[in-house]
Amino acid sequence: MRQPCGLAISVLAAAALSGSIVAPPAFGSPQGVRSYLVISAPGANDGIAKAVKDNGGTVHNSYAQIGVLVAHSGASDFASRMRSVGGVQKVGQTRETDVPTGAKARTPGRDSVARKYLEPDMGDAIAAPAEPVEWNMQMMQADKAWAVNPGSKSVTVGILDTGVQGTHEDLRDNFDAANSVSCLFGKPNTAPGAWEPDSFAPAAGHGTSVAGIIAAAKNGKGTVGVAPGVRIASVKVMEPTGYMYAENVVCGLIWSAEHGFKVTNHSYYVDPWTFNYPNNPDQDVVIEAVRRAVDYAHGKGTLTVAAAGNNSVNLDQEQGLFLPGDLPNAVSVTAANTRKELAYYSNYGLDTVEVTAPGGDGYAMINTTGLNNGYTTFHGTSASSPHAAGVAALLASAHPQAGPAELRKMLLAQAIDTPCPSGDSRCTGTPARNSHFGEGVTNALKAVGGGTDPEPGPETTVYADDFEKSTGWTVNSGGTDTATAGRFELADPQATSYNGLAMQPDATPSGSRALVTGAAAGASVGDNDLDGGVSTVTAAPVQLPAGGRITLSLSYFLGHLANSAGADHLRVRAVTAEGSTVVFEKKTGVADTAAAWQTATADLSALAGKPVRVVIEAADAAGGSLVEAGVDDLRITHRR
Repeated sequence: MRQPCGLAISVLAAAALSGSIVAPPAFGSPQGVRSYLVISAPGANDGIAKAVKDNGGTVHNSYAQIGVLVAHSGASDFASRMRSVGGVQKVGQTRETDVPTGAKARTPGRDSVARKYLEPDMGDAIAAPAEPVEWNMQMMQADKAWAVNPGSKSVTVGILDTGVQGTHEDLRDNFDAANSVSCLFGKPNTAPGAWEPDSFAPAAGHGTSVAGIIAAAKNGKGTVGVAPGVRIASVKVMEPTGYMYAENVVCGLIWSAEHGFKVTNHSYYVDPWTFNYPNNPDQDVVIEAVRRAVDYAHGKGTLTVAAAGNNSVNLDQEQGLFLPGDLPNAVSVTAANTRKELAYYSNYGLDTVEVTAPGGDGYAMINTTGLNNGYTTFHGTSASSPHAAGVAALLASAHPQAGPAELRKMLLAQAIDTPCPSGDSRCTGTPARNSHFGEGVTNALKAVGGGTDPEPGPETTVYADDFEKSTGWTVNSGGTDTATAGRFELADPQATSYNGLAMQPDATPSGSRALVTGAAAGASVGDNDLDGGVSTVTAAPVQLPAGGRITLSLSYFLGHLANSAGADHLRVRAVTAEGSTVVFEKKTGVADTAAAWQTATADLSALAGKPVRVVIEAADAAGGSLVEAGVDDLRITHRR
């Protein structure tokens, strides 16, 4: 970045001395003004801001703490110019249309996401209830929790949504106007009432209904929220046109983190794309910006709770990311109905979702607050997410020193085990963790200390290996491996990359070594990747305790190019005398995907009392594709 700036200065100086005039740079043909996210290293935004101006853009807002800058430009080649600037890591548009101005900024989109996906969540107006104990609160034991601890006024939940009507009779006692904000177009606006819903916008009452589920007051009228004693703040991220764009969401997350919110709720997905794919430069920048904002909030003490979505799809099989719920530091919540089945509309996924909560369906909806002191029915993962956020707020109230990692751990550990419904072949896993309900139904009573101790019970380590030294793992123990190169080895991985995408990281989560496929970088990226078939490595036998909950956890990466065609995989199996069980599997997709260390867990409780061998398997099943895999920090733990 500095070298081009220095060159520009010297050229201008020379021109001045010679008396000539330097023409301004020629920018691409103007279109309407578009919004862009420019990603750089955190703290580097000042230099990037100058480059934005030099390349035909204006800086709309800057989040230097995460290296994200919101820029506007009417130049059609703005993104391509900025991608060549030193220090710029990613650039992309955040929307498929121009940034609206004037009357257009206040015109609801006829086909907006809010109109298509949020309005259907909104049910029918109902007469004001008198605080009956509803089925959803009973399912979570929230009605019993209120008598123990209704929540603390020192805990604030940020509601990133369409805006909240904080003057509602059931919300005003808990509403925090001083810390509410509008984040439209990616810039905080604290003008009085800016955070309220736009009455003419599609699904305008959505955020007010979400707020009621979390914290409607226990005041003898209307409904009661999961945590009726906590504070709520409105963080408006939906524009009147009916879209919640990435720059708005980033603004909302940073605001929440820097204003001390313990929990945020996200009953939406980041517009305009339902799923964001890393191989699309615009969607890739959205993924990175929102991920950085969620991670920043996590680091500042805020737990992100998000809807799993209403597309009826298995998220494990979807190569794109549903944001923000699919991100590692977000808690993804599915929706259950009164019969403790997955609601017909809810997304799901064994490796993707964490918990479930009441979401309602045609058999029974959720009653909650509506606009103008009204009440309404409501359903969707838009309803289940705030139920879980409310439980997280109760946990934060009962455990004021707990950070987001501890809150998440307790939220999952205390969830009520919910088995797969009989006859639903889509549901895989165990009663303790499965693809429909994650760890189970969020439990409000345990969150406040009712019944049993809400803290996770003592956990003992049954087996652990950080792969810093050889501990009895055997490559190709069955003699059936077919890989011709890049077989598993215990080594220090060397970095490899393709077109800027890491295929093999050069660092490990701990120490310096891991189990990796072809550790050496070689002369080119494909020299030592896994080739020709399957490579396995098998641990020595481990005796699992009888009874209790047994969990396998590990760190892993899987990098691949599009030529893997979705056929290659990284897989972990538990082998007993009775057979082999796949306990974790990550498949490649149809797009180039960078390798990045991630964590995963698997429930081994069904194998309690048995000796098992853990087998790690990677496969170049497509033949001739480029794929790299690694595993580190594998542990088996037991909790009674």
